[in-house]
Amino acid sequence: MNLALVPIGQEFHLSPTATGTVISVFFLAYAIMQIPAGWLTDQLGYRRVILFSIFLWSFFTVFTGFTWSFTALIVIRFLFGIMEGGYPAASAKAISEFFPKKERGKAQSILMSSNSVGGLITSLLVPTLLIWLGWRNVFFALGAAGVILGVLFWKYIRSPIQSEEAKEQQPVNKESMLSLLKTRQTWALVLTWFSISIASWGTVSWLPMYMVTVRHLDLVSAGMLTVIPTMGATLGTAAGGWLLVRFSGREKMYFVMNGLFYTALLFLALFAPNVGMFFTYLTLASIFYGFVFSAVYALPHKLFDKSVIGSAIGIMSLGSMIGGFIAPIMMGVLISALKGSYDGAFWFLIAAGLSSALFGLTIRNSNQVYHGDVADQIQTNAKVK
Repeated sequence: MNLALVPIGQEFHLSPTATGTVISVFFLAYAIMQIPAGWLTDQLGYRRVILFSIFLWSFFTVFTGFTWSFTALIVIRFLFGIMEGGYPAASAKAISEFFPKKERGKAQSILMSSNSVGGLITSLLVPTLLIWLGWRNVFFALGAAGVILGVLFWKYIRSPIQSEEAKEQQPVNKESMLSLLKTRQTWALVLTWFSISIASWGTVSWLPMYMVTVRHLDLVSAGMLTVIPTMGATLGTAAGGWLLVRFSGREKMYFVMNGLFYTALLFLALFAPNVGMFFTYLTLASIFYGFVFSAVYALPHKLFDKSVIGSAIGIMSLGSMIGGFIAPIMMGVLISALKGSYDGAFWFLIAAGLSSALFGLTIRNSNQVYHGDVADQIQTNAKVK
């Protein structure tokens, strides 16, 4: 959508604020789904939720190609976000089913790097397809591909044979969900992830438009160049799980350090004098973003019980999606207010990146957190009752 918004904006004569709204409404819907999807995943299992998400978000991908107005586009994007919103928690639940606890953080990092790999493929293929096929046909083709992948998942991906210990575990209940929400470490991670997501989603969402309108690149060139920072994010995300292991007991330092490096490099990128330096700094920043990205989703596997991991990841994703909702529309408002200048929007992103490092100071190191925090909170609630 970030790439397609260039021709879509031209066809529907969208202002910067309207463009930001199209991007943000998806994140709003995605955010709404995160906690319910996490709870449903813990109740129903990952397979049902993943299949439901894949088939329905593929349907709304196809339906995007039939968009006839700005209002219709907003409604379709909102429904698309609702349908896709179940995937993060369900995929994390799958990791907890297939891997022993000591390997889940690394496995989660590899899984999350698929986001960047998808972005890499998109950057290479979609700009050319937009020119060859038109934006509507691109959505038809991508939706059809999603249906095919959904069928393959349904046919070949099955739950592993459960151990006796796993069979004895009960599904997450309302009490354990509330206890998870009362755990300090949960909200420290959510706020850290929320802040850096504002900076990241704001940059990614507006990058094609910025490259075309301000740096005067054509859409294909802009798409090709975005491959470079996407590769950086892929490497950072894939390596983050292994790096987090090296910082075991020093997670606070890990998040603060990476947040500061990311913010400094983002500042250099956004105010770089030429395109080459812009993408050099942005690629380096993307690596540090990848480190944080993978760690936010890997650390819950280390801290929380398998029975609530779907709910935990849902809460983490909520922070990211709220950031994703705020960033694009806020940037659109700032760009419109400054009559097309991106400077105010860029300072907004830098402030968000710095906030992520500050919130990182609230994260407790794993050697200070008892892995049964949620269980302890349940017992405390029971005693109060």
